[in-house]
Amino acid sequence: MKKTLTFIFSFLILLSVAVIPVHAAYNNEMDFTSDIVYMESLDKGTVIFNKNSSQKTAMASLTKITTALVVLENCKDLNKQITVSQKVLDTLAGTNSSTAGITAGEQLTIKQLLYLMMVKSANEASSILADYVGGGSIDNFIVMMNDFAKARGCTNTHYVNPHGLDADNHYTTAEDLAKIIKYGLKNEMFCEIVGSPTYTLEQTNKRKTVTYSNTNALLHSYSPYYYEYCKGIKTGTTDNAGQCLASVATKNGYSYLCIIISGPNKETTTSSGGYVNIAFKETKKAYEWAFKNIKLKVVAKPTDVVTSIDVTLGKNTDHVRLVPKEESTALMPTNVDSSAILIIPIKDSLAKDVKAPIKAGEVLGQAQVMYAEDVLYTIDLVAGEDVSRSFLAYLGYLIKSFFKSTLMKLVFFLFLIVAVVILVLHFISKAKKKQKSIHMVRMNTQKNQPKNNPKHSNLKTTSKQKKLQSQKPNKNMNNKKRQ
Repeated sequence: MKKTLTFIFSFLILLSVAVIPVHAAYNNEMDFTSDIVYMESLDKGTVIFNKNSSQKTAMASLTKITTALVVLENCKDLNKQITVSQKVLDTLAGTNSSTAGITAGEQLTIKQLLYLMMVKSANEASSILADYVGGGSIDNFIVMMNDFAKARGCTNTHYVNPHGLDADNHYTTAEDLAKIIKYGLKNEMFCEIVGSPTYTLEQTNKRKTVTYSNTNALLHSYSPYYYEYCKGIKTGTTDNAGQCLASVATKNGYSYLCIIISGPNKETTTSSGGYVNIAFKETKKAYEWAFKNIKLKVVAKPTDVVTSIDVTLGKNTDHVRLVPKEESTALMPTNVDSSAILIIPIKDSLAKDVKAPIKAGEVLGQAQVMYAEDVLYTIDLVAGEDVSRSFLAYLGYLIKSFFKSTLMKLVFFLFLIVAVVILVLHFISKAKKKQKSIHMVRMNTQKNQPKNNPKHSNLKTTSKQKKLQSQKPNKNMNNKKRQ
């Protein structure tokens, strides 16, 4: 039965991994005296009640939840015996805290100490385990606790001791504790220990057999707080943390996690003279309301059209309808119709520049499932039908894309360079031809002229001289005429 319960819890946690609770849907349904209240569905991740869940607070013995999980993850042999040292016991001297009467020299197994810590809420059991797992150093174990919390995504949690006594810089939030508890529900041994109404410690080398009752009154049929569907997990009480209870409950296929911190320390007196533990009372009240008034209802089906988006290159269509990826359900009050649930597309998540072809079922966006202006969770939206691609439209798209592509720009650039080079070469060639033509003309001109040498020069001079002489008057003849 315990293994089955652990499996169910683990399965529920896996279902809720992708769901991120944002707001509480039903805060206005109940008034809580406790300062911090957090209730979440383990089926859907929906936050049912939320009062100061992100507020940092002392946590009392709820600290031991992390202590137990760190021990379980670091100890393979739970039957390993530990001999208790006086040095470790002295770390709690004068605290007047909850103990199981463990004495120095007593030999106890890791498993026995875990039960004493979680059922009896024995602080010395916490210190003994921390000292052992920390290699003889409780401080080393504290480092392991803080690392464990960070690994669970806890950003507002810090430990300075393994038991939860009030101390500076020792704090958490209800939201962080929820992450740690949901992780712990995957551990079979953890579930077995925290769900035990009683624990019988067999005779040890220092004492006889003794039975302890779980400090969680919701587990005891004789208690006015008894709630048969509660499965544990841990109580706590200190001056700073007030009355605390972290628990889980399962009924008719529904499971919830409830955390209450800082219930009034002074218990209210009843008319019969008894006392009221507010953390126990309000936890039970929250469970009863949730199981009675909240039901899982189908709010959207894969055939319901949520919205549509534009599509290009489609054959005979320019849009595609978006529908829920799968049947969508939500936790709703029994007296409220499913039509009160709104599915609002997340604008920024919708696919843009969508081109055919598109296959039905292809994820193209997300939507928020909302009730009373609160976001319950997020779902995927998919194409509601196939959209075929138009051949002509696709061909035109390819051509257009080619001319706009980087490749085309590169080709054009190279073409431009080649054209410039060709023009330059053309002008260079033309210039060379012109130069060659001029050279040839000069060569021909020079070839047709006489050569410039002394012989020709003398002949040329003689000829000129002869001509001049023939043209020069003869002085003797002139003289004769005068005579």
